[in-house]
Amino acid sequence: MSSVSARARPWAGWRRGKSERRPKPPKAWTKRDAGAECFYTYVLKLDDGSFYVGQSRELRERMVEHRDGKTASTAGKNPKLQYFEECRTREAAMTREAELRKTAKHNGREIRRMVTHLQDLMRELDFS
Repeated sequence: MSSVSARARPWAGWRRGKSERRPKPPKAWTKRDAGAECFYTYVLKLDDGSFYVGQSRELRERMVEHRDGKTASTAGKNPKLQYFEECRTREAAMTREAELRKTAKHNGREIRRMVTHLQDLMRELDFS
């Protein structure tokens, strides 16, 4: 048994599914988020075939940051937007981001299915 208590490791209950804690945005975002109508959770595919999952209030601005190498995780990896979802609140976007990250880590095939489904829909609706 570990000598570090669960209280000192607040994430411990989260992994076991015992906690219903919801992610909370940093206080710095709160003021700018107040006027936002929606938030986005998105998936980028990187040159090495891996996926990057994120969330943002301004999807276009965030994509420009990724493209211009201003995000360390995707710099130099030619990120391409593959999938996105609209969420009503920052908390909902952060929760969905966590779910998609877990899916990308443990079941990349499911992320590929989501991307393929969106691409098929766009072709069907002639948005390509």
